[in-house]
Amino acid sequence: MKTSFIPVVLLLIFFVPASGQDTLNTGNIDIFNSPVVFGGFVRGGFYSWTDKDDDKLHVPTAFSDLGLKLETGRGKGFKAYADVRFRYGAEFSEHVSSLDIREAWVQVNGAKWNFSAGQKIIKWGRCDFTNPTNRLSPFNTVMRSPDREDMDMANLLVAARVTPWAPVSLEAVFIPFYRPSVLIIDPIPLPAFAGIEQLPPLVTDGKMYGYALRADFHPRLIDFSVSWFDGYDPMPGIALTTFNLELEQPIPLMEIGLSVKPYRNRVLGADFETIAGPFGIRGEAAWSDPDLSYRVNEYVPFPELEWAVGADWTGGIWRITAEYSGKHVSDYVPSAVDPLLGTEIDFSGFATLLANPQFDAGDYVKQQVGAFNRLYNYQMYEFYHSAGLRAEAELAYGKVLPSLTTLYSFTSHDMLVMPELRVKPSDGLTVVAGAEIYSGCKGSLYDIVEDFMNGVYVSLRVDF
Repeated sequence: MKTSFIPVVLLLIFFVPASGQDTLNTGNIDIFNSPVVFGGFVRGGFYSWTDKDDDKLHVPTAFSDLGLKLETGRGKGFKAYADVRFRYGAEFSEHVSSLDIREAWVQVNGAKWNFSAGQKIIKWGRCDFTNPTNRLSPFNTVMRSPDREDMDMANLLVAARVTPWAPVSLEAVFIPFYRPSVLIIDPIPLPAFAGIEQLPPLVTDGKMYGYALRADFHPRLIDFSVSWFDGYDPMPGIALTTFNLELEQPIPLMEIGLSVKPYRNRVLGADFETIAGPFGIRGEAAWSDPDLSYRVNEYVPFPELEWAVGADWTGGIWRITAEYSGKHVSDYVPSAVDPLLGTEIDFSGFATLLANPQFDAGDYVKQQVGAFNRLYNYQMYEFYHSAGLRAEAELAYGKVLPSLTTLYSFTSHDMLVMPELRVKPSDGLTVVAGAEIYSGCKGSLYDIVEDFMNGVYVSLRVDF
């Protein structure tokens, strides 16, 4: 990994002076007219929490990050952008040394059109906490970073946008390969008799392509759009691949093989944004309909209608953002079994079921896997209602920025609380201290993940 990282650094160091030697010193040039803009950041930090086994503080995550960004082609009819990240440290007590080309794309611009290709993050939707229409880019749900945008992941894609006249723009995106999201359940320890096969970072199967279309409208006082996505959902499911049960032994032996498996989804969405006095108002809605049937494929979710509406208000030093979201699960039927993961397995109850000669153990475990997919897709109930609230303040002329974000599901009772304090003592230096606190009722998704996702964090970042 170190040897692959060195050529990237050398390339950027030698390329920038050759293109414009003043670009590194942005205080002496006009960066908006410069042919090349180069920058980045260095960041270090850690996450700490109390170990439930001994009630002592431990540090499961500590990181040292280097980010390098390069942009060129401004005002020349084209644009190129690259964002390279290197991380060294530990995540969930596992060693990490990774080089990630977060984004690297080129774009050609015409008078009323543009065309781009490469590794790119495209986010659709206008709401703050929930984006039902955003199905293009995957995301890393367990990324340990005080900057929330670091969770966003890019896709290899080609995209085109046409603006036939000012109030209307049309966008098309083609994704030839599949890149899965990193699931929030990845760090969950599995029972000794169970194993899970992960997907590679990029699935290059030529059949796993996707495309998306979007029309944006900008009449007076309101912006709105309609969109269509047909491709493999960035959030895959968990499938049961093998199941073996040996009853001949004095103690029955069980073997369960799981795999992360993607599914094709079709999503019709719409969103809007407008202003009403001092309030900014926005909303989204999306209908998703997986291509395969959930009745025979335990990793495929139910069809559902999801919506969100929110508002923000700014006054003095304060900015308040509030949002309500909900969903309706179509063809809903209650789950007949408990989820396979995240709950204590009742072996005595399982033995009682085995006493019935008509009991199909393999089908029962498959239902349990399906129940777990429903749990993390929030489809255990027919209706879901959630809310989010963020309060932010700007003190000391923008040098001190406290905030508090709370997300709560009235249906599942999952709650996430994120207090944070950002201090900018000087230009380019940011100190962040905060916490991510997950909680939920017994057996809920946040109850399962809180042991490894809860954390108090501190981070220092220098931008250059």
